[in-house]
Amino acid sequence: MDPTVSRWHEIQNFLFHEANLLDERQWDNWLDLYLENAEYWVPYKWDQQSPTDHVSLFYEDFTLLRMRIDRLKNELSPTETPPSRTNHHITNVTILDDLGESLTAKAYLIFVEFRRNEQRWFSARVTWNLKVLKGAIRISAKRVDLLNSDQEIGHLRFATPI
Repeated sequence: MDPTVSRWHEIQNFLFHEANLLDERQWDNWLDLYLENAEYWVPYKWDQQSPTDHVSLFYEDFTLLRMRIDRLKNELSPTETPPSRTNHHITNVTILDDLGESLTAKAYLIFVEFRRNEQRWFSARVTWNLKVLKGAIRISAKRVDLLNSDQEIGHLRFATPI
């Protein structure tokens, strides 16, 4: 198999694995995919260039991600009572830059959440900055650009990561 295609399969499978961990609520295993200096960002504005020049829907470092996961695991998040059921559908995976030990991947995401007799759908473009450490892929940054992030849609009330 062509090394480029092989690498693409490896990255695609990693992204599918991350999505599956979220859908199966395997919070600790999901958090283990992140480096301790990782950032998780969901901008508010569509073309937002920086998480510090405008309010963001989420802008969390590893410590805040861990706090979010602790709240979910210990049922301390009011927006997750009862717990939501989710599906993360990832498609159009592309590798933008591959420098061997670090790379950037991009994909489209359909995020479906069902909770309290309501099903909600969100579409996004997601960018991952990935590092390969000791043969394992880890996330150093994840950016989720919701297509309708700046639309008036009421309270988003996401407790689970997108």
